[in-house]
Amino acid sequence: MTALAVGPVALRPLKLTDAPKLRAIVDEESWQGNSTPFPTSDDQMRDHLRSLIEADNFEMYAVELDGRFVGRTGLYDIVPGIRCQIGYTIYGRNVWGTVVNPSAKLMLFRRAFEDFGMHRVALRCDHRNTRSRSAIARLGAQLEGTLRSFRPAADGTIADIDYFSVIRAEWPGVEAGLEERIARYQG
Repeated sequence: MTALAVGPVALRPLKLTDAPKLRAIVDEESWQGNSTPFPTSDDQMRDHLRSLIEADNFEMYAVELDGRFVGRTGLYDIVPGIRCQIGYTIYGRNVWGTVVNPSAKLMLFRRAFEDFGMHRVALRCDHRNTRSRSAIARLGAQLEGTLRSFRPAADGTIADIDYFSVIRAEWPGVEAGLEERIARYQG
């Protein structure tokens, strides 16, 4: 796993020492949509990050803006040459609606399609998380449907999940759209 960068946004391998930084920028409300309960201590956040970092077929990244930690994201369910998913994304509120998400997603899509030769990249979110659904749609991903009662949610319920994807044939258009969005932020 390598560090990646687009403009002021960089992805680097996520580390256990990022736990206090992540806990400092998220709260229970911004954590909604995750499948695990909100970590209420640095130790719980470290345990949460450990489970992601050590998981098979995962590449987890810290997201930085101008060298400052602003969130985490990654690739998971990696089946090289076939498919993966982008997810486990959470940012501090101060970077919502900025260049951060399109830049991070551009880097992850490039990693998936160009480095791993994927045919399909999926993204999913809790159906109730309208902010995430809108953000995924703005990436150019196609909504494939809603998986009903699919997974546990942080609030203890069983959540419906909206499932999106980008396939290899769509990637050039999605890439161009993301590059255009990033250029608007920088222009």
